[in-house]
Amino acid sequence: MDKIKIETFIGQQNHCTFPVFTVDSVSIKDPLAVERAQKILEENEGDYLSGFVSLIFNDEIIFCEEQLTECLLDTWSTLSYVLESRYDGRGHRIVFLDNGKYFDTVIENTGQYYRIQLDSSQEFLLPKEEFLNELKKKFFEFVEFCKNEKLQFSEESSYRGLLETYEELIQNEEKKI
Repeated sequence: MDKIKIETFIGQQNHCTFPVFTVDSVSIKDPLAVERAQKILEENEGDYLSGFVSLIFNDEIIFCEEQLTECLLDTWSTLSYVLESRYDGRGHRIVFLDNGKYFDTVIENTGQYYRIQLDSSQEFLLPKEEFLNELKKKFFEFVEFCKNEKLQFSEESSYRGLLETYEELIQNEEKKI
């Protein structure tokens, strides 16, 4: 059976290790994540929460700290778009803010699979149902982390839009029951 694992990490690039690229990060499941998130938000006036979303399929790493983003809200907004009713299956860009190497990363519904074109040389096919189930579960986990820990985002951040998507998905779940 195919195994898809998604996890969200709060963190920043460690500038002390220059010129080597390292990321100082912690999973949102870790008790230290709240303190780290609050500190990053404070440094960025509530606009940006940096970190990365890891995506592993059958032990193959698709996303990791190399896809560090200055705004997890934007990354999750673009990932969760494929869960929304208005998504038509066409190629859709995944945003890793301020990570130019992955500017052209695209996700697309190809029928039985989701195709992720990471860059010009890396493409991955993920089984549709398993991917959507894990994506929804981890999207809810991230939004609930932000809500439950009462993280303070600015009005200019994309947090409000993320909450709207969350509420829409919750309502759709309730309609299925």
